[in-house]
Amino acid sequence: MSEPHFTLTPWFNVLLMAVSAVVTGVLLFSVHPRPLLSTSIGVVAGLLAGILQPKSIRSSPALFAAARSAPDVRRALRSNRPGTLSIATIWATGLALFAVALAYRDNALAGFVTGYASFMCIREVVVFGAMGDVRRIAQVE
Repeated sequence: MSEPHFTLTPWFNVLLMAVSAVVTGVLLFSVHPRPLLSTSIGVVAGLLAGILQPKSIRSSPALFAAARSAPDVRRALRSNRPGTLSIATIWATGLALFAVALAYRDNALAGFVTGYASFMCIREVVVFGAMGDVRRIAQVE
């Protein structure tokens, strides 16, 4: 029995949560004007992606448990509708944040990074419980 890809492990999700929370907090409170629109987009999209990813894991648990590489994880996500929508949410979020950065030229990069970091943080918080499911499934197989 081998371990799932490291991106499907709880320690990695905790690391992503911590780093993205710190980045969001530091940028949100140190950049003026505050990138509230970008952060709000990131939070809402992160919640949506975070809801879709556990549904994807429940739809194709064996594929996630067998994933040993990033392409395997992507293949598992693409194997069902919630996973495909989750990937689309990631791309749509990036494009929306890019558009906001172009529209609000002041601190455009900081706004984009703050929005994407808030997206990652919220997504990881919401999906955290599903990572334990992947580990349990992998141990059974």
